[in-house]
Amino acid sequence: MTSSLTVLVPQIRSTLAHSDRIVLPQSILEKLLSEADRESLPSPLTFRLFNPATNAFTHCGVREFSAPESTVLVSPQIASTLGISEKQLQASSSQDGGSTTPVIEVSKCDLPKGTFVSLCPLDTNYLTIDDNWKALLESALQASYTTLTEGQTFAIVNPATQDTITLLVNNLQPAKAVCIVETDLTVDITAMSEDHARKSVANRDAKRNEQNGLVATISKDVPLGGTFSHLNQEYLFELKAWDRSLPLIVKLDVLDAGESSERDIDARAADVYVSVDGHPSTDYFLWSTQSEEKNVISIAPSNSFLAKSEGISLAVRSCVVPLSFLLTVSQGAAMTEEESNPALPPDSRQCHNCKQSFPPRTFQLHSAFCERNNLVCPHPSCGRIFRRQDGIPESHWHCNLDSFSCDSVSTKEKHIVAHHTSTTCICNETFPSQQHLAIHRATVCPLKIHICRFCHLRLAQESSPDLQSDLLVGYTGHESRCGTRTTECPRCNRIVRLRDLDSHMQLHELQRVSAPVPRICTNENCVRVIDDDPAAANSNSLGLCSSCFGPLYSPMHDPTGARLKARIERRYFIQLTAGCKRHLCTNTACVTGRANSNLPKFAAGEVPALVKELTQGGKLEFCVDDGMTRRRRLVNWIGDDNEFSKPWICKAVGEVGVGAESDGITHSEVSARSWLAENGVRITEVR
Repeated sequence: MTSSLTVLVPQIRSTLAHSDRIVLPQSILEKLLSEADRESLPSPLTFRLFNPATNAFTHCGVREFSAPESTVLVSPQIASTLGISEKQLQASSSQDGGSTTPVIEVSKCDLPKGTFVSLCPLDTNYLTIDDNWKALLESALQASYTTLTEGQTFAIVNPATQDTITLLVNNLQPAKAVCIVETDLTVDITAMSEDHARKSVANRDAKRNEQNGLVATISKDVPLGGTFSHLNQEYLFELKAWDRSLPLIVKLDVLDAGESSERDIDARAADVYVSVDGHPSTDYFLWSTQSEEKNVISIAPSNSFLAKSEGISLAVRSCVVPLSFLLTVSQGAAMTEEESNPALPPDSRQCHNCKQSFPPRTFQLHSAFCERNNLVCPHPSCGRIFRRQDGIPESHWHCNLDSFSCDSVSTKEKHIVAHHTSTTCICNETFPSQQHLAIHRATVCPLKIHICRFCHLRLAQESSPDLQSDLLVGYTGHESRCGTRTTECPRCNRIVRLRDLDSHMQLHELQRVSAPVPRICTNENCVRVIDDDPAAANSNSLGLCSSCFGPLYSPMHDPTGARLKARIERRYFIQLTAGCKRHLCTNTACVTGRANSNLPKFAAGEVPALVKELTQGGKLEFCVDDGMTRRRRLVNWIGDDNEFSKPWICKAVGEVGVGAESDGITHSEVSARSWLAENGVRITEVR
């Protein structure tokens, strides 16, 4: 099927700027369905685009069949690959068209699944991407691309910075053009040249130094300060460790506020902004002294944002220069209202001038002094006290919309901008103040950059998910969509959705902890697990494995067990007289084992009594082969850690086995410990 269609681009510049998926007319779909003749169409559909004017071609997928008749909508990227100029595109979008209107041939083709691709970045700043390259490519290709053609260039966008990175397809396998949907694609990134690689590394290091050089690490109870020399200056700090059981208290002190009678400055001239996922600013923070009555922020340990953060970032800004400050982060129990307001004697009296309470013995003295020397601001929500001889300064100001007051014109202007000036977010939502905007940008803004818990990329979190279950779990809009991708469970190899992987692994953990304790052979020298030995399940009443019970087996009817007892006595007698002749035997109830352990032999007259004692002793001590001796030695070695019980260690050693070589013990120990970590039940987990 080949059709000649007119190319249109401007209609889809915003939605398919970086994509190989085209939009075809409805008639193409009808033609494909008629040619299929009751057979389902292949998925995905792939097409070959050919420009007769330039002999250029490429391959693509299809997004939908909604284009105007006889036209095809392509991305600017595809148009450039086909050699279509901007002048031709403008002609194709005009009313009359013309002889320069580009026409391309669209033909359906079947492409093999890609297995390998070598990509060469054409931008020297590609190494500045701190995210996982594999995850970034996987996300971009999955969202926008269906095919790759050798020699083509395509672009991806770093969602964290909105930078566009252009890549060249150097090599493809198994063909020159492949489909990349639902296939395992190995990606190799190569630089164009050694000079190109050096420039990329230099750009990356320069960017990291620029970002990290301005951030100072602050520790608990260690004040850090600075001096502002210009209004656009800011100080950035980072707190990495603290006691998560206690509240965090952030205090900002303006050092020269007390000496500012000649300057337009007060204690509220500077503010500190705090966030958990990036450098805070005046329009991006979770906590700030802008919304506090004092320059102190208290963050409870139960705060959900603080609980899931690895560190917090702090920024200090000032509306007055020059100005010095001191920032302190401390911890301690929250002060109760009773502690912050100590109780006064019940007969205390309130001063009618400053409205403060005093004991009777000092009230008269204070009242006389206060009336003569102090002047109280008459504003009902203020209560500030000034010297009567100075009067209330003109810079003292009260906000008519809230209870805020200050002694600086600069602080007044800052307050109006932060709390009473309407502003618009980059997502086009309008807020009554910068304070509301900052909280919105730091929490629910669709364009807020976050790290996806599934693809681990820094990108926009998008709108809130539609499902209530996703909201309860705390998924962002992107995570709700990204989590629908599937992966293979590392334990059971089942295919599960990424969003369900945590609960799926919790189910494995529940099954692991509730698993029954393995039953091991009752022979003291054997560490076989009877549950893994179907032949021993119901073969004997002694609890022996099939290997240990084999020499004692007899087909004769023995309802009283007398014959079985006689065979046990005979086996003990042989062990105590002739021995088992095995080189690794350490059985103390065997002549060979005693000799290997440098223990004395039993006298001939002692053997009958020893046989009787062993038979009636309640435990079985039969000799085992050298392989079982090595397994028992490994079980005892791992058991010295006292982390897992002996049955679980026997189960692990039986699963991994023990080699005959001396170095096989070390390898088997590593394998057994790995099996125990994944499947065993620890002693501390037993209920």
